[in-house]
Amino acid sequence: MIAAMQTDSTRVMTFRQPVNTLLTALEIKVHPHDMSHYHTTLGEKLDASQRRDLAQSELLAGFLDKLQATKEADGTSLFDHVALAYGSNIRTGHELSNCPTITTGRGAGLKLGQNLVVPKDTPLCNVWLTMLHGVGVKAERHGDSTGVLKEIVA
Repeated sequence: MIAAMQTDSTRVMTFRQPVNTLLTALEIKVHPHDMSHYHTTLGEKLDASQRRDLAQSELLAGFLDKLQATKEADGTSLFDHVALAYGSNIRTGHELSNCPTITTGRGAGLKLGQNLVVPKDTPLCNVWLTMLHGVGVKAERHGDSTGVLKEIVA
């Protein structure tokens, strides 16, 4: 992925982490689907979920470190030219509300280093619309968006 971005082979990527491979590497025996249903039985399911989340977070941090370490010809880093979103709806159940989402990279003109809790029922598509505007796509809306999130614009 780093090489594809650095060589401008693509400007858009989607990556789904291979959860089964990760769980095998972590020697986790809980079925991936069952890990999101630990609210009634803590113990093994909660432990497995926390170990998976930590490993995925470490992989993301390593990827971000590589983006920052990859220098461009003008002296900036690849991180300076990337707009990255990372998220999941995996929690103690399957819902599409209150989805933790990370936006980073300096390519879309977003404020970095903040934890933002938006008002209830704010569509996640507002984040996508804001990122689209940040990379120069002047879309009027995206999905069920109701507008840009001014709080995340630098």
